[in-house]
Amino acid sequence: MNNDNLNQYNIEEIDLIQLFKSLKERSRFIFGFTGVVTLLAIGYVLFFSPPSQYKVETSFLKPSGSSVIKLNQYSLLKEKSKTANTANTANKDNTAESVFNEFLTTLNSKVLQREVFIDGGYEEKLGKVDVPSISITKNKDKAGVESPHILSTKGTNPVIVSEFLNEVLTAADNKTVNSLINVQKLIIANRLNKITTERQLLLTKAKQVRLSQIKRIKEADNQKLLEINNKIDAARLIARQERMNEIVKLIDAAELASSLNIIESNLNQLNKSTNNSNLNIAIQSGRNIPDWYLYGETALLKMIESLQARESDDPYIPELAILDNRIKEINNNNLLQTLEQRLDDSPFTTEIIQLDIETIQLESIMPDSTGINAMQLYQSSNSQIIPTKNRLKIVLAFIASFMLSILLVFLMNALKEEDITSVQKGK
Repeated sequence: MNNDNLNQYNIEEIDLIQLFKSLKERSRFIFGFTGVVTLLAIGYVLFFSPPSQYKVETSFLKPSGSSVIKLNQYSLLKEKSKTANTANTANKDNTAESVFNEFLTTLNSKVLQREVFIDGGYEEKLGKVDVPSISITKNKDKAGVESPHILSTKGTNPVIVSEFLNEVLTAADNKTVNSLINVQKLIIANRLNKITTERQLLLTKAKQVRLSQIKRIKEADNQKLLEINNKIDAARLIARQERMNEIVKLIDAAELASSLNIIESNLNQLNKSTNNSNLNIAIQSGRNIPDWYLYGETALLKMIESLQARESDDPYIPELAILDNRIKEINNNNLLQTLEQRLDDSPFTTEIIQLDIETIQLESIMPDSTGINAMQLYQSSNSQIIPTKNRLKIVLAFIASFMLSILLVFLMNALKEEDITSVQKGK
């Protein structure tokens, strides 16, 4: 038993020595094969592998507080827009979060990225038709420090790709800010249009109120004129009736004087005789002296003729002057004339004055993007090469070719031994 183990050990030892001898004999083949394959791998890596890729990234933060304050500085605009339409989302105050979210949405737009790619001529600069794929990520929060967002992409030309990233970032910032500014301009324009409509309605209402007032004044004046004319007609009727009554009295007196043959006036005879003292006293006192005796027939007929020939009794009606004066006052109503001659009712309407003041204030607002940003650049674009697997490929090619060469040596030795054995058996 011990002899068998010893023999087996000797055989294995002889086989290993023989193995190493065979490997030594084929060392040139092994190293040559391994070197050729390794050189081929190196040549492939140098001449056929794609160019090195670079990772380009830039980081940014939420907009500054001053930008948000400037966006919200138009308190009048906010108040009026809220009053105009409280349901409008544009009426809400801008916050750093809302502005930044809108910026991220714009930045992530493929349309914007395509526009920058085409307008910037990057199709020729990068020698490719497709827009580089851009990703937006956020760094992990640091204690007490706002974590920036990172905009990154890959490319073989780090300088051009960095330029492209910067332009995309700038374009998104400008587009976001301009969008916010345009919203404010739209609010102003809508409010001005609404003010114009409200002002026109108020002017129409004021005009209707003025026309109604004019109508009321005219109706009141017409009523006053009617009453005064009625008084004038009544006064004229009374004066005419009194004149007709006076004519009748004088006709009766003239007939009586004629019947008594008192033709001429007896006024010049009253003071010639002392017997007429009582009559004189009566004449001076104006009592109980008959007209037929005082005037006589001739004077009475003249008086009747004069009364009958009178065309108008107006000069003998004292109140007509007062009534005529009132008619002139009514016809020359200053308030009515002022209301009829007024061309613009706006100075007399408080609401219109307030709207005009608001219009001036709104027109004085000129929203612009100066000093406003939708983000803050935290770190400008930088690039770093993406590690390739070329070295690993070369190492794997070396190891694989070395092991394959050894395997080939074993295979050649096995075939050689088989040939020797067959030759020996043939003998």
